Amino acid sequence: MTNVFDSKEKIEWIACKNLSVVWVESQRILKASHAQKIADEFDPDMFGTLAVTKPNGKGVYHVIDGHHRKVAVESRYGGNEKVPCQVFDAHDPQRAAQLFDAINSHRKNLTPVEVFKVRVTAGFEDEVAIDKIVRASGYYVSAHSEHERAIACVSTLMRVYRSFGADVLENALKTVKATWGDDQNATMGAIVGGFGEFLTEYGRYVNYVHLRESVSKRFTPGKLMATARTARELEGHNLARTIKSLLITTYNKGSSKKLKRAGDES
Repeated sequence: MTNVFDSKEKIEWIACKNLSVVWVESQRILKASHAQKIADEFDPDMFGTLAVTKPNGKGVYHVIDGHHRKVAVESRYGGNEKVPCQVFDAHDPQRAAQLFDAINSHRKNLTPVEVFKVRVTAGFEDEVAIDKIVRASGYYVSAHSEHERAIACVSTLMRVYRSFGADVLENALKTVKATWGDDQNATMGAIVGGFGEFLTEYGRYVNYVHLRESVSKRFTPGKLMATARTARELEGHNLARTIKSLLITTYNKGSSKKLKRAGDES
């Protein structure tokens, strides 16, 4: 079978005004908001190259791949701006569609952990701060959640950090680790999120020794998740909120000083 890329030519710099989606049935629908986002955050080092067909009789190249990037450049710099293109020997919508499918069908989207780690390296403020908190708490971000001290729930880390703050995130992670050590199931997103919500609301009133002892005596991380899944069906909350409720109940059972809501001094 002939490789679809065998007919690819060298890179040519072509003006945006000469690039268009000639065959709309061979392309995805343009999302103006996505093109505008690329324009607003434009970085020439991230542009790459467009894939286009040879020009038609009117000098217009059909854009096989990269239409959003082309629109972004044109809106930002005008139609005369030239962009790098790889030109394929294609002259009809069927061939253009085949090339589009070949280029896009095998692309592997980055996982949330991969995105997070790249952004740490790139210096994104929130990701760098969260990574420092994770390491200070005795963990490290990794997709290999079966490894000791690995934590993969980056969306939960981001949510707790942005919703409740750095101190709550660090407190939640350190409390989870102090409760169950390096148990690989302890860093599941719902558990971290549940502890984050619990400590946001009750952290100033909690006896942490009692919290760790009461929770670890009643639950392993796996049992806590199983109990939360059953309770969620009855309560209708998400898992993190359900885990927060279980933490409250467990804490209060053996405590002479019941938890009260933050700000409630009565």
